[in-house]
Parts: sequence; C-alpha cells; structure tokens
Amino acid sequence: MKKSLLAATVASLCLPSFASFAADTTSDDVMVVTANRFEQPITSVLAPFNVVTRQDIDKVQAKTLTEVLSLLPGVQITQNGGRGQSSSIFVRGANSDQVLVLVDGIRMARSVAGNVDFNQIPLTQVQRIEFTRGARAAIYGSEAIGGVINIITLTGTDTPSKTKLDLGIGSHNYQEASVAGAYKIGDKSVLQLAAGYENDKGYNVHPQPGLNDGDKHGFDSRNASLALHHQFTDEISGYVATRWYKNHYQYDGSSIYSGHQYVRAETEFNDYSAGLKYAQNSYKSSLIFDYQKQDNLDYVDKTKVINRQDQYHQRNVQWHNQYQLLSTLSVSGGIDWRQEQWNDLTGFAGNKERDNTGYYAIGLWDYSPVSIETSVRLDDNQQYGTHSTYNIAGGWYLTDNIQLRGSYGTAFKAPNLYQLYVKSAWSTGNSNLNPETSKNIDISLHADYDIGSLAVTAYQMRINDLIDYTGGTPSYENVKGESKIKGIEVEAGFDTGIITHQLNFDFKDPRDSKGQQLIRREKFSFKWVGTASYGDLDTAVTYQYHGKRPDFGVELPAYDTWDIALTYWLQPKLALKGRVANLLNEDYETAGGYAMPGRTYYTSINYQF
Repeated sequence: MKKSLLAATVASLCLPSFASFAADTTSDDVMVVTANRFEQPITSVLAPFNVVTRQDIDKVQAKTLTEVLSLLPGVQITQNGGRGQSSSIFVRGANSDQVLVLVDGIRMARSVAGNVDFNQIPLTQVQRIEFTRGARAAIYGSEAIGGVINIITLTGTDTPSKTKLDLGIGSHNYQEASVAGAYKIGDKSVLQLAAGYENDKGYNVHPQPGLNDGDKHGFDSRNASLALHHQFTDEISGYVATRWYKNHYQYDGSSIYSGHQYVRAETEFNDYSAGLKYAQNSYKSSLIFDYQKQDNLDYVDKTKVINRQDQYHQRNVQWHNQYQLLSTLSVSGGIDWRQEQWNDLTGFAGNKERDNTGYYAIGLWDYSPVSIETSVRLDDNQQYGTHSTYNIAGGWYLTDNIQLRGSYGTAFKAPNLYQLYVKSAWSTGNSNLNPETSKNIDISLHADYDIGSLAVTAYQMRINDLIDYTGGTPSYENVKGESKIKGIEVEAGFDTGIITHQLNFDFKDPRDSKGQQLIRREKFSFKWVGTASYGDLDTAVTYQYHGKRPDFGVELPAYDTWDIALTYWLQPKLALKGRVANLLNEDYETAGGYAMPGRTYYTSINYQF
C-alpha cells in the first residue's frame, strides 16, 4: 500500500483534476449560500468550504452520494457493504450524527432518529453540493458540530431549457435509467423535473460460512422530483416543489443465535416545500415552508416477522433576512421553527414529538485586508430549554495572495428521539441523556496564485457529554469527560502548463475522554482526483488511501483504491461512458465483517439536448 500511495502522489503531478473539489480555487463570481445562510462569493467565506457541481458528479460517473462525498477533504465514509447498505459519514472525526445534513437548506427528516444514510438519497435529484467544515451551530442549530452538508436539488427562474437522459448497466446485474430537465414556460416560469430507476442484485455483504452461503444483498430505487419556479415581479419570486423516492434493499441478520435471517427493508420518502423570495436594493428576505415524511419497514423475508416499522415527520418554517448596511458591512438574521415526530408503529416506543425554535443573527464586515464574521443563536428546545451558541471568525490578507484565517465557535446537539426512546432487542433508549456541547477552533493559511493554491488548516474540537452506544447494556449513554479531536488538513491545487492538479491530506488524532482512539476513525487519509480531455475523450481518475482504524474488538487495516471513468463524445450531445471502480480489486472493509465491493464495471449512454 505504501507503494500505491507513492504512485498516487507521482500520478497527481502528471494528471489534471477538476477545480470544484479543490479548496478555494473557485473564482469570485461563484456564489454559495450554505456558509452563512445568504448568498455570497465563495472567496469571502472564512470557513473551509467546497463546492461540487452536477458536472463534477457526471465526470467521475459517481453512482451514489457517498462516492461523491468520500472525495472531499476531512470526510471518511463507513459502509456495511455495497449499494444501499447502511452508511455513515465522519467529518473531521466527529460522529455521523454531529454533521448537519440539509437538502435545499432544510434539515433532513431522518435526523429525527439519528444520522442520515447518504447511500439511499438519489443522486439523480442532486444539482450541487456545498460543504463547510467546523462548528456552524450558531447559524443552523443542533448537529452542526463537525460541519454542514447542503444537498441542492432546486434551480432557478434563469435556468435555460435542457434535458438529460441516461441509460446504463454494470456488474451485479446493475441497471439504471434516469431523466432530468428544466423547461422554460414563458418568460417568467421554469418547470424542473427528475426521475430515476436503479437496480443492483448485489453480493453477500456479510458472509458467514454455513449460515448465509449464496445470499445476495441488493438494492433498487425509484425516485422523482418536480418543481415550478416563477418570477412574479422584479422583486418577488417563488417556487413549489416535491421530491419522492422509494427504496428496497436486503441485508443479513444471521447469527449463531437466530440462525439464517435474510432481511428486507423498505424506505419511502416524501417532501413538499414552497418558498418566496423578495429582493430590493439592499434588502433581501426569504420565507420557506417544508414538510417531510419517511416510512420505514424492516422484516425477515421468510417469516415476515417485523423487526422495525416506523415513521419520521418533520415540519419546518424558515424566515431569513439580509440587509447591506454599508458596502463593507452586512447583517442578517431570522427565525426557524421545526417540529419533529417519530412514530414507532411496532408499539414499543409509541409516538414522540418535540418542537425547536431558533433565533439567529449574523454580521459580516469586510474592509480589505481584514474580514470579520460574527454569529449568535438562541435555540428554544421543548425538551432541553434554551441553548445559546456563538461563532467569531476573522481573515487578514498578509499580502494580495496570502490570507490568514481563524475562528472560534461553540455548538450543541440535542439527543435525537431514537436515542431517547427506542426499545428493541438491540438497543434501549435513555430519557436522561444530556445534550452534547463542543468548543471548536480553526486556524488556517490560504495562498492563492495564478499557478495554483494551497490551504493548510489546523483544528481542534472539544466535545463534552459525548453520546455513545454502550453494547453491554445495550443503551445510549453520555461519556463523562471531554473528548478531543485535533488535526491538520492540507489542500493543494496547482497548474503545470495546461495541466491542473488537486489533492488533499488529512492528519487527525480523534480520542475519547479516556484517551482511546474513537471507533472507526482513521488518523490519516490522502485523496486525489484527476481529469483530462483528449479530443472527444474525457477521463477521470480518483485515488484514495485510508489508514488503519479500530473497530469493535478488531483493528481494520489500511487500504487504497483506484477508480477510472472514460467519456467518449460520439456527437456534441451524445456520450458513451464507462467506469471501473476499485480498479485493482482491493479487498477491504470500512466496517468490520462487511466486505466492500471488488472490481466493478459500469457503462452508460448519455444524451443531452
């Protein structure tokens, strides 16, 4: 593996990459919204920030959100096998439920009962991903300890008419078909739609000789989304939108105690949202209403015994305002209200719900060469009362090309309803849990020149009352003392002639209050993405190295993987695509006992008009 890592480093000097995955290499005119809940140039963001566009996703021919996110700095993915199996994300070593996941700025309903399973969110619906690292609880509230991931599905009224069709097949009898489009309706309206289908017969993700020989654990998904955007006047615009997906997958529940268990699971998700925007001179305002519902069913295939059946509901209202007081000073603030509900249809935990109302204010002062950003938030949680958080960040241009940044912020995370109330054979809730609190600090140096850029960031998170699963009880408990995660991130993008390169390193030391390395958290990773165009042929190559990490009772060894994707343009609007994932057929696990796919092949045809 050391030779492979060396080879990847050498290769990164010879092949180009796409700039959106690189840190702070994007030009001033790229506008983002996730860092501070208002639109601003990416170069004015003081937190570590990355943008992934739809074009970036298409170039690497990713099939899942986890594949896309795994390429980003500070991100580690664990997965219980192949497509559709349970997956978790660690950002800077923070727990997967300490990362806030938004879709179009709205918290995912799945967070009602823990971390979001990215592996089940249809990639067909995704237009763009914005990713910021570090504490943002002073802006977004609970869960934003390690970072925020905003998955953007909506376009706008200025989107030109276009249609994209995809048909593909691959290993494990993989099949896919999708269509996505945006269509002008007159001068002031745009209709946006997307629909997709995937089917993967899978393989035995958790082989247990003598118990589940010959089993295959597959996945299939059907999804659709529809949105109508309208410009009412020069100052007022609005939209209505709905998203839906229904997934089926299988996993292994066999054990020496229960014998062979082939388990099927179903998830159906519905989202309905509407929003209005107002903009005139120096003032902007937005109002969003959203309702989400997710149904889950988990049962043993032969006996039809139900292991789990529940529903998540979430209602959300957000009102955000921004005012440009001076050319150098802007202020913003607003209110967001959320009602979350968990219905345990098996009858063990019953129906649980709670409300949370957040009030926040943000100030941004930019007077070159100095920038200062402050934010403060008060959350009124029905169960845990009021919690205040704050963040202050500053940037100072030492020269025209070098900026020093620093930030300090506090964060908290209320226990989710699942941790509080679940009652099952595998876990018991704990209604006495306390919220987690944290203190985060970042210091970074950013250099940006015509030939490339370099960003080096040192960070530390101190988390009190960390909520952890105790297998012996089994239940959730607050870990006494202070857990610490500290690390250094290095991101580089540079040009050599017509060739562009991007790579990132992540060194961290994630430890609990007893000084033990946190479960499944690695200390080192290296990633590289490369693309090149030769006439009608586009290529994309990705490489990842992940260091060894502890799992429950074992140590998982280090591993590295190579992927390659080729796109050949038969016509300007017609492309033939091919991809080989895990090119060298690496045998590895990200979760103990669950084999990741070996070498897999995909091919597809894409038509755009």
